Amino acid sequence: MSPRSRPDDRVVEAAEATRGPGGEQALAALVELHREIDEAVAQVASRHAGRLRCGRGCAACCLDDLTVRPIEAERIRRRQGRLLREGSPHPPGACAFLDDAGACRIYEDRPSVCRSQGLPLRVLFEDEADEIAERRDICPLNLEGGPPLEALDETDCWLVGPHELRIAALDAAFEAELRPGSDASDSVLGAGADEPARVPLRSLFEASRGSDVPESSRASRPPSAGPER
Repeated sequence: MSPRSRPDDRVVEAAEATRGPGGEQALAALVELHREIDEAVAQVASRHAGRLRCGRGCAACCLDDLTVRPIEAERIRRRQGRLLREGSPHPPGACAFLDDAGACRIYEDRPSVCRSQGLPLRVLFEDEADEIAERRDICPLNLEGGPPLEALDETDCWLVGPHELRIAALDAAFEAELRPGSDASDSVLGAGADEPARVPLRSLFEASRGSDVPESSRASRPPSAGPER
């Protein structure tokens, strides 16, 4: 991990501060972070009302084979227990949580990656000269109806990265609670124990287990002390 991509002290402190029995504090912090993301997304989206075509049933970005960190998978398990036990995943080719009309069945509990889809996105990365470069992107359905992406102010784009680092910190704290002796800050910084396996969304359905989810892509469910619906 390069120095430019290392989380700052605030991210590491967040990982340490969210330890709690059964992962409850980390999960509560995740819900609050999702709320914060939604508020920030709404602010950016309000500046692109003329170009955004996103709405209920628009599922162009709801791809199959999406994986999430264990803490986001656990939020879905605890809040969507009945659906996971009794429901069936959407047929392969689109997100397992879409219904027949293309609407999300877990919208309130959807992963963070789903919450900013459709917005103009900014991604910062190191180029071959070790300089910081920028790439911008947007859903093709939202390309027209507004200024060219390269002409947008930075504040009119969603920066990919900062919220992902915070979720990584919460995930590290969550895993540390479930695996005593591990260090949350080591997990965030990429040192120490291996990073927890990501969880395929499709594998969360009981109907998917042992069928269309490859063994190599499954992640075991961590012990859960929380209730489910």
